[in-house]
Amino acid sequence: MSGQDIALSYMTDRRPSIQPQQTSDTIVNNSIASKDDDRSDSDITECQSTDQVHHAQEFSLPPVDGGLNAYLVLISGFCIEGVVWGIPFSYSVMQQHYHQLPEFKDAGITQLAIVGTLTTSLAYIGGALVGVLGGRFSLKTMMYAGSLIMVAGLVAASFATQVWHLALTQGFVLGLGGSFVYNSFMTFVPMYWFKYRGVATGIIFAGAGIFGLVCPIVVEKGLNAIGFRWTLRVMALFTLVLCLGSSIIVRPRYAPDASKPKQLHLSRKDFKFIMTKKFAVLSFCVFFQGLAYFIPNLFIQPYALYIGVSDQTSTTLVSILNAMTIIGQLSLGYICDRYGYWTAIVASSAVASLSTFFLWGFAGNSLGVLIAYIVIYGIFGAGFTTCFPSMIYDVADAEPNQFILINGAFMLLRGIGNVVGTPLGSMFLTSASAISTGWHDITYFVGSTLLASAVCGVIRGVMVMRS
Repeated sequence: MSGQDIALSYMTDRRPSIQPQQTSDTIVNNSIASKDDDRSDSDITECQSTDQVHHAQEFSLPPVDGGLNAYLVLISGFCIEGVVWGIPFSYSVMQQHYHQLPEFKDAGITQLAIVGTLTTSLAYIGGALVGVLGGRFSLKTMMYAGSLIMVAGLVAASFATQVWHLALTQGFVLGLGGSFVYNSFMTFVPMYWFKYRGVATGIIFAGAGIFGLVCPIVVEKGLNAIGFRWTLRVMALFTLVLCLGSSIIVRPRYAPDASKPKQLHLSRKDFKFIMTKKFAVLSFCVFFQGLAYFIPNLFIQPYALYIGVSDQTSTTLVSILNAMTIIGQLSLGYICDRYGYWTAIVASSAVASLSTFFLWGFAGNSLGVLIAYIVIYGIFGAGFTTCFPSMIYDVADAEPNQFILINGAFMLLRGIGNVVGTPLGSMFLTSASAISTGWHDITYFVGSTLLASAVCGVIRGVMVMRS
């Protein structure tokens, strides 16, 4: 198995409930057995004894695709995903509130947008740092640290009196802590889920949709009732309970060093995946998608207010957008399992692109067309993230020690895309001769970059078919 493209398993195992799929345990044993023909009798005898040890280890491991530990991964991931991404997805509500406060009245929309951009960008970009630190510290240690850093960021933000205070605390610190928790946790998913990895990932990522549905409404009520300072402190308390609690209950499956400190031993060989063609294609795919995806999440509410929608309705639209991601995560997760992750990539990016061109681009003052766009974009745009575990597994050639490094590389690229894309959206809006022109420029940019991501998905699919 190690000598062939892991992605081919999607073509041969079209029905994961019927066809057996190799796990990391069987891959290790098969790779040992495949070398027996080239060894002497004494080597074979030694190898057979090694096989017995590996088989004993396999049967002593917790089960995959089911069992208490696998379901705890789902529960923990659901909560972590909800907190790490649900809070940033509700930032547009806070942004509107900040804009009305005396402390931040002199700040422009671009300055306030940077706060939300930093949160989501650092959550992705920090994945590269987690990939490196994963060679020195245990995954659970980084999850603990990340949980506490997130709490510190929210509490510190509650004392902000200037925009740069928010950018440093609610932006940088919160995003960095979320990156430690999220990226460290995602390494546990391939440990426990194989046949139904896409569906499991969809369930986990649905946490962002459910939290994103509830958070904007709750945050808006909190801002009006107790102000932004105590709202942030309450959010910090929920973050402490959910993220730290999830970090405690999740358990590593076959990597004892996932819960123990270790020495940093990284060499050029550990980064050999960077030179592969499939990583190159998928890197462009992830980068282009990151350029565009977060712009509608941040600018839909301002656009709704621009066309005359009330504040309450505009908040509801943000909740609808986040709620649709639940359907997208589950449905695209199934497509990922059934037809291959490259098919899910093309479906996600292509439909999101076309909906941006033809619905948001021609929505005008029509609330109905805007809602149609929100529903379609929410379903298909968010479904892209369910492909990440399968993409990582493919590029790593099923080598578990590569998971965290490749995950970090993809997260870095998506975060860079966010850092570049969202400010560009603000620039299109503020630098245009007319605000209507600025909104059209945003739709052209989002639609074009998503289309480029879909093209990269097609290229990867063609590569697999030719193999």
